[in-house]
Amino acid sequence: MRLNTIQAVFCILVFILIQPSVLSLASPAVRTVTLDSFETFPVILKRQFASFQTNPTAEVNEIRILCERIKQRYVDFKWNPAAEGCGTKTHWRTNLKSHLGNSLLWAEFGTGSNTTLILGGVHPDEITPIPLAFRFAEHLASNPGLVPSDAKVIVAPLINPDGFFRNLTSRTNSNGVDLNRNLFTRDWYGNAKSWWNQKRQNNPKHFPGHIPNSEIETLFQIWLIDQYKPDKIISIHAPLGFYDYDGPGERTKIMLTSSEEKAKKLVHAMSNHSQNYKIVDYSFYPGSLGNYAGIERGIPTITLELETTNPKKIHDYWQQFSPGLTHAIQYPFKNAHSGQLQGSSLFFDAYSRHVKADTAASAKEF
Repeated sequence: MRLNTIQAVFCILVFILIQPSVLSLASPAVRTVTLDSFETFPVILKRQFASFQTNPTAEVNEIRILCERIKQRYVDFKWNPAAEGCGTKTHWRTNLKSHLGNSLLWAEFGTGSNTTLILGGVHPDEITPIPLAFRFAEHLASNPGLVPSDAKVIVAPLINPDGFFRNLTSRTNSNGVDLNRNLFTRDWYGNAKSWWNQKRQNNPKHFPGHIPNSEIETLFQIWLIDQYKPDKIISIHAPLGFYDYDGPGERTKIMLTSSEEKAKKLVHAMSNHSQNYKIVDYSFYPGSLGNYAGIERGIPTITLELETTNPKKIHDYWQQFSPGLTHAIQYPFKNAHSGQLQGSSLFFDAYSRHVKADTAASAKEF
């Protein structure tokens, strides 16, 4: 059916509103609104989601395969996989895999409610955060007393495995999307593309995606936040060389609540335990984690920017920053909103229900 511009826009908006899945806006050249129009771009649709899920019976083997790949990749950087990779004591979990079939890992430590989420490997060309996050997980597994009885720690050290396993590690995932610009923030549709066009001159390294939440690795981060409702988040990057804080009390100089004041003090405490590492008030962007979690959901979100991507520096970084990470997980902060947090949609649950329904329907047909 041929539609004029107003009708087309109306149909697209209605189609998005009635679908619980992640959908793609059709190209301007596509005037007929069909499901195929929305599959022009490489996004996650309900019908495809099952291919990204890990069968629970295959979880152990999938993790073994990924850890072996990491071990082989570490040879290029002369890193120790036993200490700075999957290790020997960490109990890794996975329920999703990337576009290229690499497991998306996380590990859980402690049983308390004061929860810290630590992320690494969002931009794998920033290689130094990856062994730091893996080593911290193994450190916690080897020293369970570091996690207080009232605390819990979630470590997801390699958010973007596809980018890490490329011959030349890349910032983007296998679809060419910057995962730290793809989260569905309120300003995404208004500003993400213009920011990319004007401030990054359409540099492919910073492409935010055709639509927000289009990537499985983005949905994985949303799921971690929705599932564990962290009281604080630490995301490790490089090479800007500072701590940055996004969250309650952001850019507020006066009249902070006691909770806001305590949240902002966390980054200063981490700096004090990291050889007085520099703190800056850095910008947040459409689709970034600091925007999505810190600004919009009020979760204290700290970005640790290591100074370099030099693989020879990881021992120095461990010595400097592991005390700050340890202090952060022990920092007694309870986010007042953590029990009510929701992602832009509970994609994982929505997709899971759809997949189960489809499976049941298919079984009846046969």
